[in-house]
Amino acid sequence: MPTVALTPWQTAAVLNPFTHFCFFGGVGLGKTMAEAIFAIFHFLNYPKLTGLIGANSHDQLSGVTLKALFYWMTEYGLEFVIDRMPPPAWTKERKFKSYLNILTVRNPRTGNVSYAFIRVLSDPDALRGLEFSWYVMDESRDTPEETFDVILGRLRESKYIKGLVGTTTNGEDWVYNTFFKAAKPGDLLYGSMHVRTIEIVKIGIQTMDWYNGMARRYSPLKAAQELDAEHVNVLGGRAYYAASAKNKRSRAPWGDEYPNRDRPLVVGCDFNFSPAPCIWMVGQVGPDLYGPNGEYYGDMIHWFAEISESEISTESMTIILITRFPGFFYRIFGDCSGGVGTTSNAGITDYDQIAMVMNKNNCGNSIDYFDSDDGQNPRVKKRVENMNRLLCNALGEVHQTYNPDTCPHFDDDMKYVGWKPTTGQSGRGKLSDGGNVQRTHASDGGGYACFKLFPPISEFVRDDAHNVSSQIRSEYGLLRG
Repeated sequence: MPTVALTPWQTAAVLNPFTHFCFFGGVGLGKTMAEAIFAIFHFLNYPKLTGLIGANSHDQLSGVTLKALFYWMTEYGLEFVIDRMPPPAWTKERKFKSYLNILTVRNPRTGNVSYAFIRVLSDPDALRGLEFSWYVMDESRDTPEETFDVILGRLRESKYIKGLVGTTTNGEDWVYNTFFKAAKPGDLLYGSMHVRTIEIVKIGIQTMDWYNGMARRYSPLKAAQELDAEHVNVLGGRAYYAASAKNKRSRAPWGDEYPNRDRPLVVGCDFNFSPAPCIWMVGQVGPDLYGPNGEYYGDMIHWFAEISESEISTESMTIILITRFPGFFYRIFGDCSGGVGTTSNAGITDYDQIAMVMNKNNCGNSIDYFDSDDGQNPRVKKRVENMNRLLCNALGEVHQTYNPDTCPHFDDDMKYVGWKPTTGQSGRGKLSDGGNVQRTHASDGGGYACFKLFPPISEFVRDDAHNVSSQIRSEYGLLRG
């Protein structure tokens, strides 16, 4: 059996004394690895008891949770099969009618065979009728509370009950209320711990450069959630909360007062019917140069102006664009609606109208939008977060500026656009214009362009158990198999 090195917080999660325990942690802390070792601990020490292993989505379950579990079971020398009846040499007993979504694990040293149900936790009905003794929930942040209620009701296989939840924080949600707020001192029923990502820097697993690289990819509020494990509400108050006086500049950070024809013109389009205005943002990405303080202008965007018209065709908007800003190569960005319909009933799509005008006037151009192959636009909360981290990231760096005098709608959005008050999961992540139909459109257009030009941090494997654990020094705690 191997000796697996764990960090102090991983050891605390696996060997915690509580019946139900939640490991709230920032990215990169090895939460998924801790969950895998927790499951293996039960396969080895409680082989006759059935477990449940679940995650908030199919991608998380198959690409992260099970990937880590399979790796560590192999390291421990455990044999396993999934979605099929185990080999006859393991057991002659047929325990389940169907072995679909069931993991069978065999310890070759003892011959013991264990079982665990594998489930996506977004649908609580998928758990009804099951009976088990222990459970693992990976990334519960998007798991309905009803699912957890069903889990509690299905812990009826034996008197032994144990559960581990590993997740990044998601405001003061049901996980916070259950495992932290409602936990009673001295009561071992519910417990939790919070660990910040900076801890893996302190013990030498990662460098400060790596940490700063992560912080650079988040807005301050998102960093508080993703790195510091704080229960902040990223979908409340001002949507573009990171905007401040630092973003308001009459000139671009690299000195240009007007767009430079030596570089492409960026146009972020938002198409709307009257009475909402059709607003296009006009800007440029900085030159391939470094500033006096080491800032790289090529990672910045400045909005020089906006074009705002009502009751106008896309063809006419394009004519205004090339008349006001002639002689450029035009990089057009926008949402998927402009590629499937038209706001002017011209019979061709908005992007077709733009291309037609551009080609007729010999204007070099490219059109990049979220088409049907992408399925849909980026989720609003991801697009807004991307805008916020460009306005000011967690290191205080500014990568997006605008001229408030020539971009009045954009400036208004930065100050007044908020999130709609919601209850439950269904209404989360919708912007509120505060009753002013002039709002949200300028920032939407700019947001589509920024999402393409400066895409946000990908949905990476938050806890790459293999890579992180390989760097952990043995003196930081051991769990022997």
